[in-house]
Amino acid sequence: MQASMHRATAGQARTKAFSSGRPSVARTVVVRAAVAAKPVDVPVKSADGASVGSEQLSLRVAPNDTAKGLVHRYLVYVQQNARRGTASTLTRSEVRGGGKKPYKQKGTGGARRGSSTSPLFPGGGISFGPKPKDWSIKMNKKERRLALATALQSAAADVLVVDSIADAVQDGKTKSLVSTLGKVGAAADKKTLLVLAAADEAVLRAGRNVAKLAINTADAIQVFDVLNADTIVMERGALEAVKAAYAPAAAEAAAPAPAAEAAQ
Repeated sequence: MQASMHRATAGQARTKAFSSGRPSVARTVVVRAAVAAKPVDVPVKSADGASVGSEQLSLRVAPNDTAKGLVHRYLVYVQQNARRGTASTLTRSEVRGGGKKPYKQKGTGGARRGSSTSPLFPGGGISFGPKPKDWSIKMNKKERRLALATALQSAAADVLVVDSIADAVQDGKTKSLVSTLGKVGAAADKKTLLVLAAADEAVLRAGRNVAKLAINTADAIQVFDVLNADTIVMERGALEAVKAAYAPAAAEAAAPAPAAEAAQ
């Protein structure tokens, strides 16, 4: 029961931990160093749910004092750059009409009006409405990589590794995918992130109708999906790709990290 409650709240806890309840404020988090995270054992299963061993996950992550701010800034970067910025309204000088005085100046008992394009009229212009805007912001590539690795390492306790999902869902059926995920321990009523070693048309087709399932590939993992998921299911090939891309160098991994900086 306790394990079930942990899985149900894991994604919410991670999202809350790396998110701020206050409006975004322009500020800079300076990351001066990175540390090798303490290795975490993640279970490896076959597609039928049988345990076949374990793998260790230890990535190069941000120190504790900068990790939260760095991941939050990366999340804001991703979400803000996704805004199209195409919302647009017409001002009183842009709406159609308004050349004729609506009614005479005096004798009506109403306020004086000179144009029907006033924001006070139905169909008139919009005061202070949105105009097309570029919402994009910048973030260094090294910081983005470090933030994603930190988010992945923070979710290590909820990671499951499967030999191959694509081989078990060759028919492209949703029923096959849901059954396979259930066998390996990803409940259908929980938010799940499936990370494939490479894009597979059959798996993508099978999973597009599953409400609480997000599918990423190892070379395009989305930080929001990582923070939002209760369970992360990775193909073994995807885990190897993640370790190759984000694992610390051999010398860095061998050096003991200070207790205050060791990633949790």
